[in-house]
Amino acid sequence: MSYLFPPDKPLLYPQFETYKLQSLDPDHDLLEYPLPEPGSTQSRVGYNTSSYLSFKEVRNRIGWDHLSVNADGVGMYVDKEWVVVGFIIGDDLQPTFSKLASLSLPISSSEQQFEFPSVSPLTSTTWAVSSGSGSLYILETTSPDETGSLRGKFTAKYDLPSSISDSNEPSPFLLRASHTISNEQVSLLLTRSIKANEDRRTIKSSQLTTFEVIEITLDPSAHNAVDDQEEVEKLSVNWKLSGDDLPIHCHYSTEHSGWIILSPEEYKVPSTEDSEKEESKEDKEKWEREAKIAKLGLGASIPPSLVTPENEEKMDFEDSANGDEDKLYSYQWTQDSEGLNIIIPLLKSITRQDIKLDLTSTTLSLSLSPSSDISPQLDQFVKKQTRALWTNIDPELSTWSYDSSKFQIEIDLIKVDQNVRWPTVFSYDDEEEDEVPETLSQATLAAVRESFNSIKTRPEGEGEPPSSHPAMPALLREEMDFDLDDDEDPLTENQGSFDETGKIGKEVFVGFIQNQTQNDHEGSIKVKSDWSKTTISVLSTPLFNQGYGIIIKSAVDGLLFSPQGQLQAPENITKNPWKHLSTNPALAFVLSSKRDLRLIKHFTTSVSPQEVHPHGDVEPTSPSLSKRLKPSSVSGGGSRTTVLAFDSGSSVGQGNLYVYYPPAVGDKNTAKQGVIPVSGGEKGALLGVGHVKVRGKDLVIVLTEKSLLIVKNII
Repeated sequence: MSYLFPPDKPLLYPQFETYKLQSLDPDHDLLEYPLPEPGSTQSRVGYNTSSYLSFKEVRNRIGWDHLSVNADGVGMYVDKEWVVVGFIIGDDLQPTFSKLASLSLPISSSEQQFEFPSVSPLTSTTWAVSSGSGSLYILETTSPDETGSLRGKFTAKYDLPSSISDSNEPSPFLLRASHTISNEQVSLLLTRSIKANEDRRTIKSSQLTTFEVIEITLDPSAHNAVDDQEEVEKLSVNWKLSGDDLPIHCHYSTEHSGWIILSPEEYKVPSTEDSEKEESKEDKEKWEREAKIAKLGLGASIPPSLVTPENEEKMDFEDSANGDEDKLYSYQWTQDSEGLNIIIPLLKSITRQDIKLDLTSTTLSLSLSPSSDISPQLDQFVKKQTRALWTNIDPELSTWSYDSSKFQIEIDLIKVDQNVRWPTVFSYDDEEEDEVPETLSQATLAAVRESFNSIKTRPEGEGEPPSSHPAMPALLREEMDFDLDDDEDPLTENQGSFDETGKIGKEVFVGFIQNQTQNDHEGSIKVKSDWSKTTISVLSTPLFNQGYGIIIKSAVDGLLFSPQGQLQAPENITKNPWKHLSTNPALAFVLSSKRDLRLIKHFTTSVSPQEVHPHGDVEPTSPSLSKRLKPSSVSGGGSRTTVLAFDSGSSVGQGNLYVYYPPAVGDKNTAKQGVIPVSGGEKGALLGVGHVKVRGKDLVIVLTEKSLLIVKNII
């Protein structure tokens, strides 16, 4: 787990067992309305033969959300004929569609690929609309009339200057997020792709595409000559940052006065041409070195010629825990369904007589001779001789020994509750003391390495898949979902909710971008860009901006985190821990079985302290229950999060919406799940999702190629 996202143990569900199906009735819970002709599409962008898209651009387009909804429940999308269509859902849950304004069809001799048209709400009556070909329009709408219809028109048009110095054509971009400062001032976050050089006709050059994130500020109430194609006003760029991938989510945090960005790569201030060449050379050498190391196999010995100061620490398994070079721990541990194995390394000067270790059903006590020479980490550990275990063990079956050949203590703890996953070994009372992440012992690594080397192909006919090899730890086996009846390997499928390795979730850095000064002498706003040290695996982003939070993968679970509470030090949002608000147990595990997911969103509601702690002052009957009844870290109450996973859908078959509810109050072993068809077939592929509130009820709206669907009674 990343240092930035420490789990709150009372909010975990270590004894969770399964999801139970809750019936969702399409006839009662799902309303479908046809879109005005000609409908919408995700294929409106043309592809020319003079330019190739990089894999990262294609991946971004597959997962693009084509629906935009503002805080007042007004929705917008762009149809097949480049017409901006707005809709309002009435009290009778009947949508009223209005065709508001038409974008010009993109016609250009440029080799730059166009982007999708995109829409972002600014104020209650103004919207930013990107044409996808480099122009930004301001759309002004009226309040709905007695029939629920809207009227609108473009009141201003701007072009984004090209990144190519000698080009007069605007640069295609996507609208990522907006922040309304006032009715006269809004900030917009844009992204665009930058080709490596003038020759864009090769696949190789497309692989060198870089990307820019750009902030602009404009007055949405200002008007200009929209139809004057010769004198189009240029957008003024506040700042731009450069990176090697596109972000998966952007959000402006009013509490911290800056942009929060989740991206597989960091965005930095663009370097000069010389430094870029030097950096490219260093990157190339690094890639070549890592490729050679990768070919040697898991944990293979590294030839001295490949060992450099940059990777020497990375390859040292014995001196780091779980791959973290910056942190040394006093012990390592791993577990299976029956028990835990703990290894405590010692120095050579310590003998068996210097060690005193006792085990009870709930505690572990360790002390060493006062004259013992020990490491600083172990010295800190033994200062507290008796520690409470996470939950009960069987002390009669649990054992420990001292291996004098390896100079280490080996402890085997046998669980009382079989198949219960322990998030940590100990239940620390001292919050300043670091938890030790679960690791793989050297013996287990060797066994796994040997088993991997002996496996060439999946066994034919009957038999177990490679993931069931006895050397594979149980927790790894439960996260790998192979289907012997499926001809396709799930790890090779290309899906919007999976990263390029096939693992569920998207590996990203957390970035925080903040304006530092008003303006410098050149007229540009200076910007500060901070990024987390390590990546996290994001499972879900918010359904709408109801309060910022993301769900990240923690083992097989999904944990909701928010940066709220860092107001005293907003500049440390990428350094200070975020708050763990709620847990969706086994979320990563159940999502990994889905083969066609396109969008994963969540909806969070607040609950009272009585709902978080329903047992009140009842005396707990077990250590596990005692931990679950500790006060939540969420001030005044807690959060309950429902996760919505949407299939892509296609012209063949159907695309489902999978709903995963949090465990009910007082139930830590099970939770409900539901499924309902929302796309595919005559409806067409899924294009976008959103949220509206009608007469106090929360509704999920789904945009497909042919229909608008309203899903009720699920959140």
